[in-house]
Amino acid sequence: MNHLQALTEILLMSFALGMDALSLSIGIGLGNINHKTALQLCFSIGVFHVILTLAGLVFGNLVGYYLGGLAQWFGALLLMGLGAHMLYSSLFGKEETLKPIGNAFAMTLFSASVSLDALSVGFSLGLRSATYGVVSAMSFGCISMLMCATGLFIGKKFSGSVGRYGEILGAFVLIGCGLNFLF
Repeated sequence: MNHLQALTEILLMSFALGMDALSLSIGIGLGNINHKTALQLCFSIGVFHVILTLAGLVFGNLVGYYLGGLAQWFGALLLMGLGAHMLYSSLFGKEETLKPIGNAFAMTLFSASVSLDALSVGFSLGLRSATYGVVSAMSFGCISMLMCATGLFIGKKFSGSVGRYGEILGAFVLIGCGLNFLF
């Protein structure tokens, strides 16, 4: 395989993995998070994409077989829980800015769930060279970080025009993505 073909393959995988970060971040952006939290979330998602890809490279196909289904269920339930919390806060909470990712624990769980697909991709990358896997992991992290920022930006712009309805829509986006992960 030549270098251009390998680079093209890595970039295509990076954008495919980053699509979760983009779509879910639109939902979070509708909740109108502040700039500091947005930057932390982008960084966290990027780091988790790198770490989980590298973990996949290290642990191989056996672990992926056993954890793959469990990880998918965990990620789905987490997203639906965040969406349900955001929906409840939108409908019954105070008139304050909603922060579905308002603390470090929630942000870490969200970032890990968005990045779980990188773990399974890392398992398959283990069949290639270590260099290919490490370059892929770094690309996954950078692209997912950028796609998260894009999603947050889109969500924030849309949120300003629709107000509380945007927060409710964002909650349904998260719940829908969680259901999509399950089925």
